[in-house]
Amino acid sequence: MVVFGLPQLKLQEFDLSMKSLSDILGNTQMLLGINFNPEQLFEENLSTEHRTILSMLRVIEEFIEIPEKESGLRGRPSVPDSPVFRFFLCKNILQIDTNSRMRQRLFADANLKKICGFKKIPSESTFSRRMSKFSRLHYSEAAISAMVTKYLAGHIIRSVSRDSTSIKGREKPHNKKRDIKPKVKKKRGRPRKGEIRPAKEKKRIEKHYKMKPGKAFKGIEKECAWGCKKNSQANTMYWKGYKLHLDTTDIGIPVSALVSGANVHDSQVSIIMEKMTEKRITHLYTMADSAYDVPSLRDYIIKKGRIPVIDFNKRRRKNPPSFAPIEKEQYKTRSVVERANAHLKDYLLPQNIFVKGYKKVNFSLMNGVLCLAAIKVIQHLVLPDC
Repeated sequence: MVVFGLPQLKLQEFDLSMKSLSDILGNTQMLLGINFNPEQLFEENLSTEHRTILSMLRVIEEFIEIPEKESGLRGRPSVPDSPVFRFFLCKNILQIDTNSRMRQRLFADANLKKICGFKKIPSESTFSRRMSKFSRLHYSEAAISAMVTKYLAGHIIRSVSRDSTSIKGREKPHNKKRDIKPKVKKKRGRPRKGEIRPAKEKKRIEKHYKMKPGKAFKGIEKECAWGCKKNSQANTMYWKGYKLHLDTTDIGIPVSALVSGANVHDSQVSIIMEKMTEKRITHLYTMADSAYDVPSLRDYIIKKGRIPVIDFNKRRRKNPPSFAPIEKEQYKTRSVVERANAHLKDYLLPQNIFVKGYKKVNFSLMNGVLCLAAIKVIQHLVLPDC
């Protein structure tokens, strides 16, 4: 009997009608010679999953600038950075939790190994060291900015939607009651004659008004912490970890993304996100839910010639105003950012994030955002009719 072009292989003892493919291949491997290469059993034709990964990598790698170092004359030749970076992108696309499981997938999938560009699969410690390196150099953030600028620069985008989503972490939280310093009670009434009282300190979001985005973001808490927010059913949910803040266009292309601790309120990064987005695209409306209802953000958007479509926070106002009819219709499209967050968590981020530390968590999340940007660019700009 000839199976996979190997006439010397005999399988008469197996009932093929009652066996799965994995049972057949697992049993045949025991009968092969010791020098047999298992990759010969795999077909060279790519599956739909492989073709999807290739399409995304072709779009992404145009914007990844990874300098390749020449190997020295002595010692073991080093593994190039590009295949390792593809490894981490594929890890997000396939939603694999750990480096060791992704590495085992490469051993079992010869086509994926070729797509990544490995001749020999590196050790697990090599992937861990490269992850620390990529986390410091922010390749993914730079690629998102370059991709958005190329495909959307020169176009007028109708609206940008902003929202955050919870990211669960597996590390010790930093915010505890004993770390909170008690507030100094101020004296009531007018100051006495000759008494000098300190000037009232500006709120953090008011300071961001005139600061550059990078400098302003340095003052935001980034470590793992406890956070809470109301979900779509108006129930308060608690989690330990981080927050992913996202700006998307009206067709779902991510424009800007930031990662903060879970204890950071959405409004604290709103002006930072607005400044990042306005550098990359030209848009007319900025839409957000009631968590972003702060005067500083509204004033900044209006000053820049755009229209804020931000839901009014009923807890801060006794008689909150309502949207104009055109704003009410425009606000309905804000659900695009909620769908983008759902797409990220359902298809492009691991179900469990096992890495610890802000830099590595940020690297994993930004890889997911980069993959989402590539999908939306292919869907709406490269192949809009398919």
